[in-house]
Amino acid sequence: MALKNSENGVEISFETVEKEEDEVQMNLDHNAAPLQQLVDISDAFSSNEIFCSRDALIEWARNVGKRNGFVIVIKRSDKGDSRKARVTLACEHGGTYRHAKNKSNVEALNRKGTGTKKCDCPFKIIGVKLTSNDDWSVKVVCGFHNHRAAKQLEGHSYAGRLSDGEKTILSDMTKNLVKPRNILLSIKNHDEYKVSTMKTIYNARHKHRLLNSADRSQMQQLMKQLNECKYVEWHRKDESNDCVRDFFWAHPTSIQLLNAFCTVLIMDCTYKTNRYRLPLLEIVGVTSTNLTFSVAFVYLEAERVDNYTWAMEKLQSLMFADRLPNVIVTDRELALMNAVRLVFPTTTNLLCRWHISKNVLGNCKKLFERNEKWEAFMSAWSVLVFSSKEDDYGRNLRSLTTDCYTYPGAVKYVTESWLTPYKERFVAAWTDKVMHLGNVTTNSTKTLATRQSRKSQTTQRLNESSFGGLYMMNPTFNVLTHEHLLQIW
Repeated sequence: MALKNSENGVEISFETVEKEEDEVQMNLDHNAAPLQQLVDISDAFSSNEIFCSRDALIEWARNVGKRNGFVIVIKRSDKGDSRKARVTLACEHGGTYRHAKNKSNVEALNRKGTGTKKCDCPFKIIGVKLTSNDDWSVKVVCGFHNHRAAKQLEGHSYAGRLSDGEKTILSDMTKNLVKPRNILLSIKNHDEYKVSTMKTIYNARHKHRLLNSADRSQMQQLMKQLNECKYVEWHRKDESNDCVRDFFWAHPTSIQLLNAFCTVLIMDCTYKTNRYRLPLLEIVGVTSTNLTFSVAFVYLEAERVDNYTWAMEKLQSLMFADRLPNVIVTDRELALMNAVRLVFPTTTNLLCRWHISKNVLGNCKKLFERNEKWEAFMSAWSVLVFSSKEDDYGRNLRSLTTDCYTYPGAVKYVTESWLTPYKERFVAAWTDKVMHLGNVTTNSTKTLATRQSRKSQTTQRLNESSFGGLYMMNPTFNVLTHEHLLQIW
């Protein structure tokens, strides 16, 4: 805080301060508050210091108030057109309640669930600008409060406000991916009397995002971010109402990695990641060292063949004509499988073993009354899935059918739902004939998205500034994606 000591006993002339002191004294006498209810902090605000600016005086007064359990606010400010510039500071409880509409105070306060913190507190101090430079001095008009001091001001809506300088710090730290709790800690390290909370930081970050978006719509803001970060982007819309149907984007470094490591691609949809419940198709590539990287993301209007085919065609346009994927791993999403077959007819489409196991668990476990029998069934199923040769597969299938003959429902489900139509897509005897680099599940897509989401703190609540809360597209995600790709490249 910038302060200047008074020199040679500088005296300040307060022409009207004495009148205000008399008025305050008359109010005290009129209210006749018991002495034990009055809190006198005159000594705390009595100072001969000369403040170098108006802001320095106000900051000093507020910090003194916080130390004593009171919140000081500006009651009146005079720029000094006809007299010396001055500012009147009072307690937040000063004055009485005034309803915005033409209703009596009693009628307004009698409404259910209403109240006021105004109790006509008489506390008042005045700051007056001196004739030299921008120096200010302070005078206590009334140092009494007619209410008790707050035990703690943590979470107070006014006392916890951020200054303009603190908002600048918050903006810079947010751009540098600093977590909210660390931002709050940094602000409190700069001001030992700061009583802001995490809610204050969250609200300030949200307001900062809204200011950055200016008057742009959510779609316009998304387009702006994609353009600034030089993403490759396509979208298509419904011609009847101009609503976006599908949205495809890819990082430029991801495209380079895709064409360098195009042997295996993994595709999976995630759900409930945005307020519109649009399915998000994530396409992940795998390097020769078994590292995963995000290739592209697609928001789809619906999980239909037409939507998936459009996404696959855009993916194909990013790749060299002679370097198409050998293997694409998906779950049993029939529309996606058909789209892959149409756009990449020479590519082998494997099914995720993990999703298959989850389906077997959900449909068959309820048929077993004893856990030992269930574990024996799953053991036989695992042996069957990992059969390395077609002869071994036939032998293991007969063994499963014989050992579990007392549970025909389970045997029928795995045979008719999975083995007969799809065994070539997930049983080792057939999948090992193609180069899949050990990728036989789609878990890599979920792991990658989860890791980036946790790092960037991107939740629906914090990312409503782009495309209605679509959680993936924001500057933080872009930085993390770029860093992850550079580590691989």
